[in-house]
Amino acid sequence: MDSKVLVHLLVCIFAISSWVDINGMWVELPILVTHLPEKWTLPSYITIISQIANIGPIIFVLISLCLKRTHVKKLTLDKITSYIIMIVGVASTLLLAFFWEETIFVDGADRSFALLALSFFLSFVDCTSSVAYVAFMASLKPVYLSSFFVGEGLSGLLPALMALGQGAGEIKCVNASSTSERNVSGNVVNVTDYYVYPTYLPPRFSVQLFFLLLCGMIFLSMVAFSLLNFWGYCKDQLVAVSMYNLEDSDNLRDSIDLEDEVKDVSFRKTSYSYEMTVSLEDEVGVNNKDFPASQAREKLPNHVENKIVSDDSAEVQHQKTSKFVLFLLLLQIVIINFLITAFLLSIQVYSSLPYGIDTYNLVVTLSNIANPVACIISVFLSITSPWIISLMTTCGLGCSAYIIALACLSPTPPLIGTSSGGPVATAAGCDISKSLD
Repeated sequence: MDSKVLVHLLVCIFAISSWVDINGMWVELPILVTHLPEKWTLPSYITIISQIANIGPIIFVLISLCLKRTHVKKLTLDKITSYIIMIVGVASTLLLAFFWEETIFVDGADRSFALLALSFFLSFVDCTSSVAYVAFMASLKPVYLSSFFVGEGLSGLLPALMALGQGAGEIKCVNASSTSERNVSGNVVNVTDYYVYPTYLPPRFSVQLFFLLLCGMIFLSMVAFSLLNFWGYCKDQLVAVSMYNLEDSDNLRDSIDLEDEVKDVSFRKTSYSYEMTVSLEDEVGVNNKDFPASQAREKLPNHVENKIVSDDSAEVQHQKTSKFVLFLLLLQIVIINFLITAFLLSIQVYSSLPYGIDTYNLVVTLSNIANPVACIISVFLSITSPWIISLMTTCGLGCSAYIIALACLSPTPPLIGTSSGGPVATAAGCDISKSLD
């Protein structure tokens, strides 16, 4: 199928905006938890907010269903929604760059209201992009779908590489002392207390610059999306016609054509069945008019009858196996989504941070890098066997169990204080992304 390299590039850049902002939020957590009042509980707050934001796709689908009864083009809805997603993403990341540290006093404690509220908007539009962007891609030639998924992978890879270059800063222990007057046996004496407290050295570049870079990425995606829609160079790559553009006569004609196709397929199947029956009758020398089906089958040669019985048994067994495999794969999807999108994210800080801020930073960033790398490998090394998929899922679940155990035993998990504790936790986190994502 004919395609244009530049259109592939524009589609890839457009798709980067799908999850780049909320992925950027996650990889920035190693720095955020050391500066914001929520501390280690911040990932749990963001996880809950992200799950609530899943109402976005539901709202989009409901609006699409309502528009079916109107003359509004569905493609117009896809474009408008996509623009809203990117505009909200640009505005939210821009505001985060300047207000991420702002807090308000609520319920007896300081709360990072600005960051949490903007996280909701980012999660809302990113979740909605999963349906709106794919709906828009239906208007392009199918050959560009692979470029779209590459762009989605980059939406996790690019922020992770930025965070890896940024670093999480270092913890430096500072010696300090304080002098106070104390009453000792009726005498007032000066007492000097010595203590050590940690200070966090700044990363290689600031959190503000990080969010501004995310804002720039989303803006570039919006430019690419505009070029896909309005640049004449891309017009001949638009192939889909919205169902809301069709007049009643077109709908009727399409229905008639579809009915004719169904009848034609039915006729061919009936003819094929009839030919097979006649061929079988010729082989055994019987006619259905003279013999009932049971007697005709008795006239069959043994090899023909055995073949029919074995084929019937194989078909029944295949149906049972297919249902079991389908149930097994669906069950794995449910478990994987529960772990990857919610549970493990909320406890990641408890399983990694006891080994040091650098370990936590590596777990977060390398996990986001491992996911797109695994997706790229799967393009060239496709695995379709459900049993191999189940084996990989089992490996991922084993690593998940280890991460959960580390979180339960925090702040003194196994191997803490040793040189192998951090690398093992990092490897387990990366293996989860590689095996389950």
